[in-house]
Amino acid sequence: MATERRARVSIERRREQILAAALKEFSHKGLHGGSTVTIAKDVEISHPNLFRVFSTKKGLFVAVLERVFTTVERDVFVPGEKADSRHLETMANAWGVLMENRELMLMLLQGYASCEDPDIRDLMHAWTKNTVDRIEALPGIDTDLAHDFFAAGTLYLVAASMNLPAIAGSDEWADRFLASGAAGET
Repeated sequence: MATERRARVSIERRREQILAAALKEFSHKGLHGGSTVTIAKDVEISHPNLFRVFSTKKGLFVAVLERVFTTVERDVFVPGEKADSRHLETMANAWGVLMENRELMLMLLQGYASCEDPDIRDLMHAWTKNTVDRIEALPGIDTDLAHDFFAAGTLYLVAASMNLPAIAGSDEWADRFLASGAAGET
């Protein structure tokens, strides 16, 4: 009887597969509800092999959050900071596109929801502080405007978690919710 051998996957590729599966799992179930067994099954590796790549469940959760932060940095902050003018409008438009990735939005919410853990609370505090500081550092943006912009972005984060963009056009309330106080209006 011949046995079928699977091709070896590099540790970098395996790490990417695990992070993708963990985003799916943790974004919907959180740190405590998410299952590393499910993540391992999704990646088609053994549970012990998952822990060879990420030594703890919390470490994996943090790695997923850091991946989300990197995505926000690349897709929202960099274009906004590079814009010749209308920095907030550029960032708001980029955030609107990012909202289409519901799992990313849910993961941010899961990060905040997991702040009873001091390590995650410190991570979320640092990311939120950095976010507001970067907005405040934009030309012509004061603290009040930066806070309003962050608050509007958070409102849209909540809208994405409720999947309102998917029902826009068929639900009058969702349309009003998404249209009111559009992020980036100054």
